[in-house]
Amino acid sequence: MKSFRERTRRSRLYHFRQLAQSALAAYGLADANLSFIQYGENITYRVDHPSARPGVPGESPYHPNRYLLRILAMDDEQATLSELTWLAALHQEAGLPVPMPVAAPDGQLLLRIATPAIPQGRVVSLMRWLDGRKIQKGLQPHHLKALGQVVARLHNFSATWQPPTGFDRPVWNWDNQLGGSCFDHPRADLIQSMPEPLRQPFEEVSRSVWLVMEALGTGPDAFGLIHADLYPENVLYHNGAACPIDFEDGGYGYFMWDIAVALCTWAWQEGWERMRDAFRQGYSQYRAVPDEQWQYLDLFIATQFATMVLWASEFLQHDPARSAEYIPWRDRNGQKLLEYLDRV
Repeated sequence: MKSFRERTRRSRLYHFRQLAQSALAAYGLADANLSFIQYGENITYRVDHPSARPGVPGESPYHPNRYLLRILAMDDEQATLSELTWLAALHQEAGLPVPMPVAAPDGQLLLRIATPAIPQGRVVSLMRWLDGRKIQKGLQPHHLKALGQVVARLHNFSATWQPPTGFDRPVWNWDNQLGGSCFDHPRADLIQSMPEPLRQPFEEVSRSVWLVMEALGTGPDAFGLIHADLYPENVLYHNGAACPIDFEDGGYGYFMWDIAVALCTWAWQEGWERMRDAFRQGYSQYRAVPDEQWQYLDLFIATQFATMVLWASEFLQHDPARSAEYIPWRDRNGQKLLEYLDRV
């Protein structure tokens, strides 16, 4: 008899759908309609309930009777519960338009659902559906201004919020970004596996940002809970407001790195200064960016590119069969890394 992993994708999706239906019943939504969205690391579904729940204001970014159901690949209940706890606090205490967790009837923010085909069970979560739209092409400075506003509010909240006991999110420091502490392969071997023109630039940026991180320290003015993945595909826009989604990588890191990820898509292209300055204008309406930190923006952007080069190198070592995916990813980020060094 085949293991679950050995089954066809079609067969796995059939059994995941059964698990999703069981999850909806556990959330008290057995009569909702389930629509498949994506099977990547996680499996996601849109959930449409036939009747809206009361008390949702008309200007709310949340669709009144729609939800997002996730079947998570990561089997770490504490880490996922911590993600959901932070999201609930961002919404309820800071008033931010982020994915809002929905509790089961017993008050639990996540459930483990088992079925005959998946007896060990999978962790699932349910969130309110943010009713915005992605704008991955054609973003304008006013979009970046709106993004800066919401990121500043998120950072303000993170700088003062006290997580509950047991809160568990990753720490995105130098060790985990550039030090290779998350990897199976030695860092030196990964650097040696990079194309020769990238090795020295990687080491140069790595050394530079290590010194800067040491100087900045981990006080609440520079370091705290961040989104960590603010690429355009992870931001929706609703009535002019930016709504960050996909907080799965959220953890402790440098606020300037969060800003760098949010801006790196446009780095050093035509119009870069307009997009950068619009973001800072929006951010500064809610939180000051000290010049002594802002001066390192380009370095933190280069750090993001260097991080992607290192991680792509690890993935290539781990799964060389996917080289057609990982090599272009590594080389795109490597080229941007070289562009940074041409500027300094």
